[in-house]
Amino acid sequence: MKTTTIGMFAAIAFAVGMVGINFSDGQLKLQDSTPASTMDGGSILGHIELIHTDKDGNVISYQQTDNAIVNDGRNCVAMLLFGPNSGCRASTAAGLGKYTVIGIGNGTALGGSTSQLLLNGYVNDNGITRTTGTLDTFTNSTNNSDPAVQRIKATFTWGGATSNTINQAGLFNSTVATTASSTFAVKNFPSNVVMNNGDQLTVNWDITIDGSDAFS
Repeated sequence: MKTTTIGMFAAIAFAVGMVGINFSDGQLKLQDSTPASTMDGGSILGHIELIHTDKDGNVISYQQTDNAIVNDGRNCVAMLLFGPNSGCRASTAAGLGKYTVIGIGNGTALGGSTSQLLLNGYVNDNGITRTTGTLDTFTNSTNNSDPAVQRIKATFTWGGATSNTINQAGLFNSTVATTASSTFAVKNFPSNVVMNNGDQLTVNWDITIDGSDAFS
């Protein structure tokens, strides 16, 4: 009988260890061993829509692609939410500025460091310069499965006598291209955009804040 009792308690102890039952507060709880990252998902994503038209408004090309949110952008978002940190180029939220400025470039690659990527061939002439974009459509998050999406829109008109090949864009917090400005996102285009005099390039930049996993 004694042997049977010991065996029974051993079996119970084994079962408790397997399912993770916690009696520490006098209640019976099943401990969920699922990592938090797989339960409460969240992300900031970027997507670019590129519309190239001639001087008469005819569409020459259309492209869309996802972009990379750079380290500096992530760190500055954290600073806006929680306060100063060492990873954001601005020391205060007031000094950061809004990430609504779009610039385009014609470099062969992106420049700068991994935390602060820049347009290697930033265009600043013949009518094209960094432009404060328009806060266009906003998609509201209304329930657990919907992300919040903000579109920033800017249109560039090329006024040069010769053509200009544009192949990259960036989302910044300042119209001045200095080391003090912060980069949020950058992207090389899937295909070059060759702009002639009077051509326009419209950049629609969608930033999605998502956390669509179930919560409890």
